Amino acid sequence: VIEANLSGEMNLKIETDLVSVTTHFKDLGNPPWASEDGSESSSQGRDLESMAEARIDIKKLQQLLAGQQVNPTKALCNIASKRIVHFILLHEDVSLQYFIPALA
Repeated sequence: VIEANLSGEMNLKIETDLVSVTTHFKDLGNPPWASEDGSESSSQGRDLESMAEARIDIKKLQQLLAGQQVNPTKALCNIASKRIVHFILLHEDVSLQYFIPALA
């Protein structure tokens, strides 16, 4: 399970029948996104503490992590709750995107 909120907190949870382990990340950046009219959108009207989460296949995440030879200067993670996790890895003029669908 990957979950994050607009306050810069992200949790990575690994759950099996025998154990549950969570890694907590704090003080992460939360860049503004441009809206359709070109202005930067803010998080006004959205709960900053509410977690968006997606349960994904660990093998697909492992493929992303093991296959990275790019050494990105910036990594972004978008979570459409219970639908998909979208990673963007940026390095100089290269942008690599990776989509992992959520499990049902």
